[in-house]
Amino acid sequence: MTTTRTQSARFFVSPDDIRAGSVVYDQDGAMVGMVRGVSQLTVTLERPTGLIWSVPYSRLRPGTEHEARQLQALAKLQRVRRRGLA
Repeated sequence: MTTTRTQSARFFVSPDDIRAGSVVYDQDGAMVGMVRGVSQLTVTLERPTGLIWSVPYSRLRPGTEHEARQLQALAKLQRVRRRGLA
């Protein structure tokens, strides 16, 4: 499902709507993350920096295309930083 900026206000109505690997926006953390897994009513998210956190599914909405690009750019930056430290 492709989500545009105008559709971004729609929150998930069930944890069954959320799939591992999808990009979502956490309203509480004000951050975009990738879904690692769903356990009952809680979703575990991860950012390319290695930050992992859990949030109730009801506080998430699908990420927009713009937010997905931001997450990809952050992942690219993180890879460059890691190479610089090697």
